Amino acid sequence: MPFFSFILNKNCSTSSLDLKNCDVEYIKKDTKYFSKNSSIWKILNKKNNQDLLKEINIEKHSKYLPKSEKILFCLPPNPGIGDSIEYGLAIKNIKLNKIFKEIGIAFCSNAHEILSHFTEADNIYSDFISESQMKKYDTVFHFTSEINLLKLQKYERENIEEAINNFFKIKNKILKKNFANKKISRISIFPISNSPIRTLPINLIDDIISHLINKKYEVDVILGNDQITTEHFRNLKNLNKCKVYNPSNLKDLVKYIKSIEFGVFCDSGPLHISKIYNKKGILISTSVDSKKILYDNSNITYYNSNFKSNYCSAPCGLTNIINFNNEHGCYYSLKKEKKLVFENTQIHLLNRGNLKKSYKYFLNNPVGCIESINYQKIKIFLDKLLK
Repeated sequence: MPFFSFILNKNCSTSSLDLKNCDVEYIKKDTKYFSKNSSIWKILNKKNNQDLLKEINIEKHSKYLPKSEKILFCLPPNPGIGDSIEYGLAIKNIKLNKIFKEIGIAFCSNAHEILSHFTEADNIYSDFISESQMKKYDTVFHFTSEINLLKLQKYERENIEEAINNFFKIKNKILKKNFANKKISRISIFPISNSPIRTLPINLIDDIISHLINKKYEVDVILGNDQITTEHFRNLKNLNKCKVYNPSNLKDLVKYIKSIEFGVFCDSGPLHISKIYNKKGILISTSVDSKKILYDNSNITYYNSNFKSNYCSAPCGLTNIINFNNEHGCYYSLKKEKKLVFENTQIHLLNRGNLKKSYKYFLNNPVGCIESINYQKIKIFLDKLLK
């Protein structure tokens, strides 16, 4: 999704445009706004909104000006909760290093509230920012334009915090709290990611639940409001032995995570929220290298899939399935080497099409790095961590 600007012919409430989680109620007429939100782009370009729209234009990223005092950090388009938190942690560290006198964050979408709790940024703008607001800053910093490592995050997941710290040549000053060991009686399992190649397999979750129940632990399973994945995990054989939670929104999810004793995570938003609150647990990672996600974190142990095939080896770096020549999948399921994929298609086309339609198939037919997860190793990890 491009960086774009728009101007409206008349004042308009964000609710009338069906814009959810916005931090403002009204968009003012004859005022230039900037955004990276694909939903806003689609809504404004609908035929029934043409009389509302005065102009809409693709914009270029301005270059970062070093030695500035006031900086606006612009997140990539439509970031997930996890990535938003990673960017937020890096921005908090920049704040602690006192490089700038004033810091703003733009385009964090529904992560607006959670970022406001821990980043210590002076201003946060969720989905759009006016031209007059942007001009209050000496410089604008688009992460994916300024830091090469972050340009291809969907296809080669990098350590966001570390990359940003290295760019600004600063040390990590965020204190990570390690709490004294407390007796754990309740385990919270977060099996769902918004990607089928990071979501944990149903047979693995059943085995983990059975093992924990036999060890006399209470088990919570946290699902969500996505119909495809929630229906999939309703088929867990041992679900009736657990408490099931379906947080209706991010606020409810955060409230629940604040209360957990120990979590079993896939690479997803709940993992990153747990990092903010110094929660303990284990990350079971498939396509993404755990070390790049758990930067400078000792509270959460990790297991990386060690799957290998003729086409790939885990972790391959993909955060989701891709569209290659109108086929959906990963390098393994497509039977294509990474180099071949990138040599024979334009990067932006890999995310085209309705990938969501293929999620159900890949949940029922796990890719190699998921199917090869070794339950026995994870059981040994759990037993050691829960002593």
